[in-house]
Amino acid sequence: MRSPEDAPEERPHNPPAAAMPQRSAGRRKGTPNRPWLVVSDSGKERFEEVGKHSIMRRTGIPARDLRLLGPLLSYPSTILGRERAIVLNLEHVKAIITATEVFIPNSNDPTVAPFVHDLHSRLSSPSGAAPHQVAESRNKGVVTL
Repeated sequence: MRSPEDAPEERPHNPPAAAMPQRSAGRRKGTPNRPWLVVSDSGKERFEEVGKHSIMRRTGIPARDLRLLGPLLSYPSTILGRERAIVLNLEHVKAIITATEVFIPNSNDPTVAPFVHDLHSRLSSPSGAAPHQVAESRNKGVVTL
């Protein structure tokens, strides 16, 4: 039998917290913030640096739906209806549409500019239709909803 003095030194399986490398309290490495154009329901535009988790909280969509909007991956055209948002991926136009805001991740792309312009004009017009449609409907005496 061994005496306690002869026993090999036991190592704990979990090192003390002081021995663990410290992480910074900032963002995680895998979730960088991206610039998004946010268009409100009144037509006002603003740019926000928003991370994946923040978008998920604000829109209620799961992380798998955000993959459709990734700049590096190519998915077929898709429209996903979720409880609190619609995820739109149509060739060059990618967006998340909620009841109060539209999030557009690649707003600097020149092929997206016509979509943003049309969206802005529809939101700023009183009936939600494009301004030229409102003028045409007034001339005919028919209001388009």
